[in-house]
Amino acid sequence: MVYNLFDLFLFLNSIIKFMITLKVDEAYAFDYLSILEVKKQKSSNANSAWENCFYNLQSQFDSEKWLSIINSEEYKNMIKANSLTFEAVDKAKNNEVSAQYVDYCNYQRHIAKENFQKKFFNTNLSELKIGYEKYVDNNHTASLT
Repeated sequence: MVYNLFDLFLFLNSIIKFMITLKVDEAYAFDYLSILEVKKQKSSNANSAWENCFYNLQSQFDSEKWLSIINSEEYKNMIKANSLTFEAVDKAKNNEVSAQYVDYCNYQRHIAKENFQKKFFNTNLSELKIGYEKYVDNNHTASLT
């Protein structure tokens, strides 16, 4: 049998699941790690995904930079913001909190990512947040401590 490259690709893809590469702000990559950290605390099923992400990110930094990032208050605040958001979503499933509160928690995630990005990479996030003026205008921020 003769296979063309496309057929070979389809065959290999059916056997090996390829992942895609997506360029994102550094804060988004660490936000994903912090989400996996929260999930890992709730279920051991997330351990493998967290380890893969952790080691993948770690390999892209020298030891000193990595340790300063992973042990920073900014990274810990991303974990706290994600934990707060996960708890709010769980409560919202039972109508224990409003959608507005969940939205507010999600905005705190954004603030945590912004602070992280600025501190370690000296750039702004590329994400454009729309509709959060009420939190900014009223200077509302949730305490993550």
